[in-house]
Amino acid sequence: MSNAVIITTLAISGALGIALFSLKGLLDQLPAVFESWHRARSAWRAKDGEDGDGGSGE
Repeated sequence: MSNAVIITTLAISGALGIALFSLKGLLDQLPAVFESWHRARSAWRAKDGEDGDGGSGE
């Protein structure tokens, strides 16, 4: 019985460790994703301004 408790504890600890490691990796990538999104949105807006409609928005 005690061996099952030890194995279960180790399995849960390992799963939590992997989950935290994966979450940290994802969170570390978010600033670069937001920066890329900002650059893409800025480029899209700049392209819309080059259509020659005078910028009236109508």
